[in-house]
Amino acid sequence: MKALIVLLLTTVLIPAFSQSRLEFLAGYSYASPSGKMEQNIRQGHGVTLGVQHVALEKKVSLGLDLNYTIYGLDQSRQQYTFDDGTVADMDVRVINSFTNLMASVRYNLLSGKKITPYVGFRGGYAWLRTNLNIYDPNDLDHCEPVETALLYKDGTLVYAAGGGLQYDLTRIFKRLPEGLLGLNLSAFYTQGGMVKYMNADSPNHHTPAPANRVGDLTADFINTQTQVVHKHHVGYVYSSLFKMTDFRVTITSRLPY
Repeated sequence: MKALIVLLLTTVLIPAFSQSRLEFLAGYSYASPSGKMEQNIRQGHGVTLGVQHVALEKKVSLGLDLNYTIYGLDQSRQQYTFDDGTVADMDVRVINSFTNLMASVRYNLLSGKKITPYVGFRGGYAWLRTNLNIYDPNDLDHCEPVETALLYKDGTLVYAAGGGLQYDLTRIFKRLPEGLLGLNLSAFYTQGGMVKYMNADSPNHHTPAPANRVGDLTADFINTQTQVVHKHHVGYVYSSLFKMTDFRVTITSRLPY
């Protein structure tokens, strides 16, 4: 199902992109959960990339949007046993994240102005993942994890609606061609289906536990002195509808022709 959605998005959008000038977007995104998801996730910080094709006298844009957001992070030092039986102190990092791949439609309420207000709609798929990375503490740069594992994953169809403002930065950098560079501020509300996800950095310890907590997630470690294998608690697994408000600050650019 997920592969089919990606195939449909690329099949529909790539021919449109190839027929006209493209605009590219890159920037920062802040995710604010709502509904029951707000009980389990504080916030998320991420990066967004996009490409869009402008048509109909600069009024309508069709695009493809990719967003990666981290909403939970836990780091500790544990004694870890490798497949060959070697045991060592390692830095254990658990990362909770979600990735959205969405087709987008945008309508500019005004055109040819210094500030362009717009409304938009997106639709696609969201992947939620929990990854475990084991790092050597002697590797100060953490260039490459010693071992990695995908602890939990789930996904759901999502759609988003909202709007924003785009400021033409060529009004400041006057030597640039008009419309070559823009600053984009936007807010979109995202809604999806029921999804299970894990958070190593939940807002509180939930006493009593919320009704939408459906399980615990642990990883196996060993005590080198006693050789006793113990389970390190990574976080709780929750279930709720996917609901987020997405705030973004991006730079928009196009090829100068």
